[in-house]
Amino acid sequence: MIAQGTIIGHRYRIIDIIGTGGMAHVYRAVNLSSRKIVAIKVLKDEFRNDAEFLRRFEREARAVLHLSHENIVRAFDVGETDGLPYIVLEYVDGRTLKEIIDENGPMPSRIAVALVVQVLDALDAAHAAGIIHRDIKPQNVIVMQSGKVKLMDFGIAREVDANTVTFAGSTVLGSVHYLSPEQAKGLPVNEGSDLYSAGIMLYEMLTGRVPFDGDTSVAIALKHISDIPVQPIELSNKISPALNDVIMRALNKDVSRRYNAANEMSAHLRRALKEPTGDFARFIPTAKPQQPKKPAPKKSAHGAQRIGLSVAALIAILIGVFLILRGVYQTESDEFEMVPTLVDRSVEESKSRAENFGFTFEIQDYENSDTVASGDVIMQTPEGGLRAKRGTVIYGIVSLGPAAPKVPNLIGLSPDEARHTLEENGLVLGSVSYRISEIAIGYVCEQSLPPETETTNGQVVDIVISASSETTFDMPHSMDLPLNLILDQLRLASFNNIFVRYAESNIVEDGVVYLQDPLPGTQVLPEMPVMLTVCGKPEYAYSSDIAFNIDVDSSGTQVMAVVQETYNGFAYYRVLFESTLEKGDKVPISFTATSDIEGTREVILYSDGAVVKRQDFAFAAKQP
Repeated sequence: MIAQGTIIGHRYRIIDIIGTGGMAHVYRAVNLSSRKIVAIKVLKDEFRNDAEFLRRFEREARAVLHLSHENIVRAFDVGETDGLPYIVLEYVDGRTLKEIIDENGPMPSRIAVALVVQVLDALDAAHAAGIIHRDIKPQNVIVMQSGKVKLMDFGIAREVDANTVTFAGSTVLGSVHYLSPEQAKGLPVNEGSDLYSAGIMLYEMLTGRVPFDGDTSVAIALKHISDIPVQPIELSNKISPALNDVIMRALNKDVSRRYNAANEMSAHLRRALKEPTGDFARFIPTAKPQQPKKPAPKKSAHGAQRIGLSVAALIAILIGVFLILRGVYQTESDEFEMVPTLVDRSVEESKSRAENFGFTFEIQDYENSDTVASGDVIMQTPEGGLRAKRGTVIYGIVSLGPAAPKVPNLIGLSPDEARHTLEENGLVLGSVSYRISEIAIGYVCEQSLPPETETTNGQVVDIVISASSETTFDMPHSMDLPLNLILDQLRLASFNNIFVRYAESNIVEDGVVYLQDPLPGTQVLPEMPVMLTVCGKPEYAYSSDIAFNIDVDSSGTQVMAVVQETYNGFAYYRVLFESTLEKGDKVPISFTATSDIEGTREVILYSDGAVVKRQDFAFAAKQP
């Protein structure tokens, strides 16, 4: 196990362990360069000398680095720490699909399809890159609060997983309840194997149970090979015939009779919601058996006459059929009507509008939405613009408004990381205090609201930082005195992270400090940043035009540019520029800075308290 606070790869500091699998431990960590939270999967120590595991872990990890899709947990980096390989992954805050199924039981068809379609989109991207997942199961699907799905554990062999079996003398990769028949036989796998497992997963989402179960792994594997599953429609009358057909086709024992590609299965799932009684998903062989050839009859005048009569009769029949069908279609067209669009309309308006078109409206479910106002329709079935028989019920999903934000887990984060994490969740960092704890010194050991607490946007969360009695003390009073005296005071108190900004004020004389942060009496650490605001604007003889371009992840990002100064050998940072930026890529930052020193100086750029750039600029005499 890797200890909290350990830095690996010179860039990632371990915060805590968040999971353990068959062959790896997973840690939450912070990227010290970007300040982003990441997940790091590290091979277990017991496999450090297993050449096959080491080779496979590295090979598969590098393959996943080439995958980039919104529904795939992204891999950022690979490396080795203390002889153990690791993969740096996107950190996703959500729940596994397995947890959701276990807590809530069978899902409505529309929700299940919406989730599985995202899994299939991820598989489509992976298959296009030549990667077979081999372990599709609800435990490997994370559902975020927004409803977005992330598929994880791509291509990592599970030979030592508790649910991995050895059968017929072959090692089988994958979890036994979701295993394809070819995996159970120890045969090579292809895209169809992943689609079989996706079908099993959808079966479980809709019925609350897997199609095959047993007392042993081998017994379950045998059922995958030989048993026909109970059709899901027999277990729930809420499953449509079309959706049942899609699942049963995906679960065909013969891989050639399953779907050819993930996007084909995805298209049929979407269609099944629109055409619940359609038979489009039933498998139809593409090749027909050849019929024995019969000897050609001899031509004769009489035969020619018969052919002529046959053609005439056929034409007459076709004309009759056309006339009959025209009458049928005319009758049907009188019974069908265009479905009105109800999305973004209130429930009352939707009911009235549906009735005006000859339909009825019923609420199927409620969901949170960041884009649709509370009480308005988010989605409808059938969709607006389609034709449907008059009297058809239009089912709607109604918005509950934005979901209440949940308080994130801040334990183990630095104060800057905690503030950034709170802001990403629409919350605000409140007071920062200190106490002795077992958490590493300088990191959050307590928060005022427990993790996962539902709250409101803008809620203030206070934090407590772990410290020792030797390191914390009261912040001294650092105002109403000239800057040089304050710097001497802070140097004697061992402060080493001082920032000085200049601003005009009519409260005090130029050169006098009139604001400080933290305030006097606050419990502080020597390495904590201290901001002093000094009255006035010093004049310097040299200047430089400064320009940066940075990526801004979120609106409201605070940026600050500084240059290091010294006073009696004591280093501090003078603020050159401060601003609040909106979200964007390569956002330009430009300003003119002044200096009392000629030549090249390093300008440091901070974004939300973290250093993001260091760059040298030449300071020269100001032009008259």
